Formats: sequence, C-alpha cells, structure tokens
Amino acid sequence: MILIVESGSTKADWIVVDADGVKCEFKTKGWNIMLLNEAEMQTRLNALTQLVPFVNSISSVYFYTPGLAIQEYVFSLHRVLQALFINALISIESDLLAAARSVYSGAPLFVSILGTGSNTAFYDGEVLQQTSPSLGYVLGDEGSGAALGKDLLKAYLYQLLPKDLYISFSKSYSISKENVLKAVYTQDAPNRFLASYVPFLVAHKNHDFVKDLVSNQFDLYIKTHLKSNPIISDYPIAFVGSVAFIFKDILSSLLIIHQLTIFCFSQSPINGLLRYHVQKFNA
Repeated sequence: MILIVESGSTKADWIVVDADGVKCEFKTKGWNIMLLNEAEMQTRLNALTQLVPFVNSISSVYFYTPGLAIQEYVFSLHRVLQALFINALISIESDLLAAARSVYSGAPLFVSILGTGSNTAFYDGEVLQQTSPSLGYVLGDEGSGAALGKDLLKAYLYQLLPKDLYISFSKSYSISKENVLKAVYTQDAPNRFLASYVPFLVAHKNHDFVKDLVSNQFDLYIKTHLKSNPIISDYPIAFVGSVAFIFKDILSSLLIIHQLTIFCFSQSPINGLLRYHVQKFNA
C-alpha cells in the first residue's frame, strides 16, 4: 500500500492506493514546506484522521511539494512523515517532478508549472533538468497566480484599473492598502494571498485590461523561462496547473507568436501521477 501526496502552495491531493485500487483520497491545504515549520507540519499531519486506518499498512510514501531548495526543510518533513508512517520508505520530491511524471508519455518534453507559483524543467523520463531557477513569489514566479494577483492589487491600489473594473473589484472585496501590506509582509503564505485574487481575473477574463495583464505576465514567463533555453523549439511543452489551464487561450496565442509547440494543458497532476505510481507498484 502506498500514499501519494501531490502538493502545491494552495492545495494538496492525498491518495492511498494498493494493488486493488484507491482506498482513500482527499484534499487539504497546500504543503509548501518553506512556509511551514516542523511543529506545524506535525499538527497538520496528526489532524488527517482519514489516514488512521492505513498508517501501519503503508509501505511507501511519495510526497511531492514545492520548497525543496533548502535541505533543512526537507529533513523536517521527512522526520514528521517517518514518525507517523513507521513502516514506510519516505520519498520527498519536488512538485515539478510530480508535474513531469504526470504528463510524460515516452518522449522528452519541457514541463511548465503555472499555478500559485511557476517553474520549468526538461524531462526525459528519468532526469529532470531545471532550466532556470525558481526564485519564489518575491523575485520570480513570473506568470503565476501570485504574480497575476500582485499585478491586479498594484493596479487597484494605484488606481490604475479601468473604472468599471475598479468598481467591480471594490464591490467584490473589502480591501485597503493597510490590509494588503499586512497580508503580504507580515502574515503566513503571502503567495496564496496574492493568488486568491485570480478568480476576479477569471470572472473578467474577456476584459481588455485583464487580457493585457495576463498576457504581459505570460509573455514575461515565456521570455524568462522558455525562450532562454536554446533547445526549447526542439521539444513540446506540457503546461500543468490551474492558471495555465484557465487562461490557456491567452497562453496558446502567445506560444504561437513565439513559435513554440504545446504538448498539453493539465489542470492538476494527480491523475497522471496516480497512473505513474500504480504502474510502478504493479510492475
């Protein structure tokens, strides 16, 4: 019996599966380990009562998460998982590898995550080669939900939104400069806070201002993380994540302009990742 956890910064999918099929599946908040200390991880894991019937039967845990750049955080997560799943081998991998494994179909390709955060790598079925560093929501995450939300909030607070959007945003959210600064600079998970405003962009995705805002972020992402790679035109690109999926019409148009090839759009990696591990489990 194995446990698969596929987490982004906003949400996580948990699946327990054995040779007979899925035994348990549920969703939780995201487990970006750069934003959780060990005690918080322990508390959140202990609260998952859905896992109680399976804890002693699980032989392998495959945990995919962002935030693996700092080994101290990886060690913390490993200790927390091993303390509960005492009979299991613990494997902690990046959310980028989860995305790559979920879409791989036998031929090398580029994989791009566009969700709360953003990231890109080249995958040949064995080795994942990150093409540019992931710098997080402050320095990077171009094209992500956090970047889109940040641009929207800046436009609102600077009063640069068109009048109709400004009125609609004001009616939809009770917000002030003080609230935004507090959430971004002093509270937990500021990237999730910024990305939480993406639904407003989705609701107004046909507005010219929104089209331009999203296009500008995607274009920056393409130029920074895709076009910078000398072999990007030689392989197709799989886009994984809710932001890429929701705005795939805008992204597709830009990729045509940049003469890049789309492999697929996948809103979530979990189904493809489940297939990958079931095949390995049954091999």
